[in-house]
Amino acid sequence: MKDIDNQEWKTYVTKCTTGEWPVPPSFVSDKNNWMCRAIVGRVLYFTKDVEGALRVLSTIVNDVEPDLEDHPDQGMCEAEHFIWKLTKNGDASLQYLDRAFKICRKFPYRFHTEARGDIWYRRLNVLAESGKSEQAVADAEAMVKSEKQESHTPKPIIPDPLYDAVNPYIFYSLRFLAEQKHKEGKTAEACVLLAEAYDYFPLSAAGRRDVQKAKETKDIEAQFKAWTFCTTMQYLPWEKQPIVKLRD
Repeated sequence: MKDIDNQEWKTYVTKCTTGEWPVPPSFVSDKNNWMCRAIVGRVLYFTKDVEGALRVLSTIVNDVEPDLEDHPDQGMCEAEHFIWKLTKNGDASLQYLDRAFKICRKFPYRFHTEARGDIWYRRLNVLAESGKSEQAVADAEAMVKSEKQESHTPKPIIPDPLYDAVNPYIFYSLRFLAEQKHKEGKTAEACVLLAEAYDYFPLSAAGRRDVQKAKETKDIEAQFKAWTFCTTMQYLPWEKQPIVKLRD
């Protein structure tokens, strides 16, 4: 890990352990523990100190490789500690998003908190907002093609037909492409892309009902609104969770 000045670190820790929602000092006391730095970064972000958050994260982003065999039944694994919610910040660097995405691809187990495709979707949007829309579109199209050939979605521990076709990378890529088409005024093309996207989304009975309603809507602008409503709903978890069991 990159070094960080002791006084600077103490300043960040003080911000995290005081205030309206203080973090227990034991969670953030070890400067040499990368997970302590990850927690400090998250807390700084929540307290609106984005500059401080990115400063702390920059000391671990390229130098830390989380243990990909760490996958507890409860709580966050090391991979989730690395990628958790900080990548939801629009100001997060593409460098951090790229690292988070690579970890998502390598981690073979289910996540408790994150949707793998959502990390990818944030990256596409940050690219587009950074003036690299053509690259974002090309990356999304390449992702769809690649994932159709070989899926990187972890299979559920307990087989379930509802999850046979689920692929968050394809869904979020098609969703991004649809949104770009809509911005260009090509609403009909956007709706076609969204209809395909939902072939890869985990759908409950309510989800299947809403998707069918969108498909049957004749007016194209109304249909796009119906699809937009669907995107506000997470009908089932992205990754099927195992049956809860009591500890021995």
